[in-house]
Amino acid sequence: MSAQRIGLIINPMAGAGGVLARHGSDGLALASTWSAERALVALGCLLEGQSLQWVCGPGAMGEEVLRSKGLQPQVLGLATAGPSRAEDTKDLAGQMAALGLDLLLFAGGDGTARDVLAGLGDMAELPVLGIPAGVKMQSACFGVSPAAAGRLAASFLNSAARPLELREVMDMDEEALRGGQVLPRLFGYLASPVDPRWLQGRKTRGQPGDAQAAAALAQSLRSELAFGVHLIGPGSTTWALKQALQLDGSLIGLDVVVDGQLWLRDANEAQLLELLNAMPGRARLWLTAIGGQGHVIGRGNATLSARVLRTLGPQALTVLMTPAKLQSLTVSLGGILRVDSACAEVDAMFSGPVQVLTGPRDRAVLRLVAA
Repeated sequence: MSAQRIGLIINPMAGAGGVLARHGSDGLALASTWSAERALVALGCLLEGQSLQWVCGPGAMGEEVLRSKGLQPQVLGLATAGPSRAEDTKDLAGQMAALGLDLLLFAGGDGTARDVLAGLGDMAELPVLGIPAGVKMQSACFGVSPAAAGRLAASFLNSAARPLELREVMDMDEEALRGGQVLPRLFGYLASPVDPRWLQGRKTRGQPGDAQAAAALAQSLRSELAFGVHLIGPGSTTWALKQALQLDGSLIGLDVVVDGQLWLRDANEAQLLELLNAMPGRARLWLTAIGGQGHVIGRGNATLSARVLRTLGPQALTVLMTPAKLQSLTVSLGGILRVDSACAEVDAMFSGPVQVLTGPRDRAVLRLVAA
């Protein structure tokens, strides 16, 4: 039996803007090792016991990672001196579609998923799985973590049935995001291996009454946030808290509030570390969970790096959630919330019971687990 053929495309630009409080990487002439590191985690869970033939992009787009694991892949194209472009990903996906691969893995975010979809064209039935490595990942074709993507890929390749499901590719207009507008859009579907343990859920929309419930919860917390240092994350539920405090905060970024006043808007990693080192042990962290996916850390709040989270500590965290979202996540995920900080030590530190506030006098305790 011939070895199975697997494609790998890494977007070296993916995730580069996260710690800088950029809500995406499009338009950035800046690469990092983030996506390569995430791909290596996935490969560590996939390669054991597998006999695979690899096809990949040149240089940082896949070749370097695979050769670092002692593999000899078939490389498509030549590496260039400058940063990779969206067209490079599209071209690679198109070439790989013609090779009849058993599975195509890509490391990136929603923008990379869009480029893969565009490159596949009429060959969109090729099995595709995303390794989460972007700033935002609302698309439903990603593993819940890099390790989960690796496990799902291995399970799929070892399965006789090989179940696939059409999964949404979603993205936002990044220029509109930077202008404070949230404009999600469906671009199409990719056929992805499916296993609810490892595949990211579909992001759900807010339910009727969510805005009123979030506003009531926010009003009940005004006096609590009038004093002290508070880090308030992105999302519609936490946005209600910023509005209740009458702050010119960010809907999609993390803001710092000191004694009820906006101290930093859309703070980046360096600013957070400077603040936390100047005020050790004083800050509280207010986050919400992504509907349908359950991620509290690791989706859309990349400025909360492992270094920032380690400095804060789990005792700083409170999760805000509307009753409808709590009920939905309880049904879909059994009340489990997820952390994916890209650091096993920090994920373990934050894993465990977490307080969830759902109303002025309502609270629950859920489990935060490593994704």
